[in-house]
Amino acid sequence: MELTGIAASPGIAEGSAYIYRNPDLTITEKRVDDIPGEIERLRLSASSAVKELAFLKESVRSRLGDEFAHILRSQQTIAEDDSIIGEIEDRIREENSNAEAALRHIFEAYIVLFAELDDGDYNKSRVADIKDVFNRILRILLGIPDANLSNLPQESILIARELFPSDTAMMDTDKVAGMVTELGGATSHVAILANNLGIPAAVGVKDIMDIVQNRDSLIVDTSDSEKALIYVNPGVKVRSKLEKRKTAIEKNDARIREDQDKPVITRDGLAITLSANVGSTAELVPARDAGAGSVGLYRSEFLFMNSASLPSEEEQYLAYRKAAEYFVEGFVIIRTLDIGGDKQLPALPLPAEDNPFLGNRALRLTLSRPNLFITQIRAILRAGAHGTVKIMFPMVSGIPELEAALDIMNEACTQLEKEGIPYDQNMETGIMVEIPSAVWVADALARRVSFFSIGTNDLTQYLLAADRLNSDVSDYYRTFDPSVFRAVKEVVQAAESHERWVGVCGELGGNPLAIPLLVGLGVTELSMSPRALPEASWLIRKTTLKEAQALADRILDLDKDNEIRAVLHEHYNSKE
Repeated sequence: MELTGIAASPGIAEGSAYIYRNPDLTITEKRVDDIPGEIERLRLSASSAVKELAFLKESVRSRLGDEFAHILRSQQTIAEDDSIIGEIEDRIREENSNAEAALRHIFEAYIVLFAELDDGDYNKSRVADIKDVFNRILRILLGIPDANLSNLPQESILIARELFPSDTAMMDTDKVAGMVTELGGATSHVAILANNLGIPAAVGVKDIMDIVQNRDSLIVDTSDSEKALIYVNPGVKVRSKLEKRKTAIEKNDARIREDQDKPVITRDGLAITLSANVGSTAELVPARDAGAGSVGLYRSEFLFMNSASLPSEEEQYLAYRKAAEYFVEGFVIIRTLDIGGDKQLPALPLPAEDNPFLGNRALRLTLSRPNLFITQIRAILRAGAHGTVKIMFPMVSGIPELEAALDIMNEACTQLEKEGIPYDQNMETGIMVEIPSAVWVADALARRVSFFSIGTNDLTQYLLAADRLNSDVSDYYRTFDPSVFRAVKEVVQAAESHERWVGVCGELGGNPLAIPLLVGLGVTELSMSPRALPEASWLIRKTTLKEAQALADRILDLDKDNEIRAVLHEHYNSKE
């Protein structure tokens, strides 16, 4: 039997199924008379959760390092957040609700808030943290003992409906050959864990908990980034085919990692900058260790989304400064606050909109709140005194809002100058090209900024009028649509006429099929997930600019995405 899902961590793994079922946390909603007693139950349970998480954090730090310890510290922060606990207490008082039901009501609101984020947004993985904290406090309220994965059989393929950070905190990862979950996305905790440990993982595999039995023989094939395949009790032919594929992959991986420390330069001498997309301070070290020399997209909203209150200028400055100091030999591009549409903030509730993706979001939102905006710009300018920091405005549709943003930036500079606070007086300014109108006025925009970074996810969505989060129109969201590459070419030509550079920080920037094409179109900086950096580096060193330009000319003449995909596959295979 063959099942399909989303590839979360690449590779091929074989082993025996180990079915992990989360404890039953069914809630009975009821009215209570002893309100103080119920609030005390809640507080004691939350306090116990904090203590459990503190213990897990230290245990994880010794086995898996600071990055995963940080995940549990983030959960600890949620569990001890007075504002969240206060909301639950208010619910108990106002509704005479039992603690379990009040807990569920408040946490579900936060889960929905974060679940609506873009699939490519790092902060979407916070849904797992919020659910995990909810489950932990609820389990303690219900008096159910903690389950763990500390005693797994060797070569286990771990199967679960959903895996939370605390589920994997005590897991003996040396015994895990692969992971498969029914729920989750490519940015989920299990994906991050599996990627860092080199464990093949698939998510979004429907009904696998009902189909697979404990000790079934399984092969997990996530070698194709576009689709995961899970073979249940595979036969000899399937095993033979996958063994050959695994050997080929291992051989290709070895080639990719050869000369990994060499400069990222095409065979005819064009240097391409490879950068990392990051969403938090915790991601800086893994990005640098993966080979990133710079940060091409620092999603500043993580500071806002992880807090029940708006972060101060000082809090922002310290976070941005740390990034600048980590990448002092390169640069850090900080995107100003990008919320609205699919991203909401607990500390800044926004009114519902009929069409949020066409509404008050990103730069439009911050321009409507100048105090919020100037505070962030001041923090970014100050961080620039400690390294090469560039500022980038998201969702620019034309000249008026860009000039308004630049006016506020000038005002921030004037304030810092008067206050005698050190800042970067010559900070480079750029914009995200995500809205089609920006493509067609790129010449005018290039006269006012130093660089462009193309956000291909949103640009594709707006070019094709297809919501990338709506499964009903997913076929219309075509990653390799010809309109996308023609738009990239238009932007590059406008930038080159004013001696500006162009980067790509959307999903295409790290897509192995697209990288040679983007170089051929004139893109000189690519920002991506850290795990995509080794293959990107290898591809560029295997390519000549002349060859990439010929590929771009060929692609620009094609009319359909499937034709483009086929040509790009052919070109990639020629490098193996």
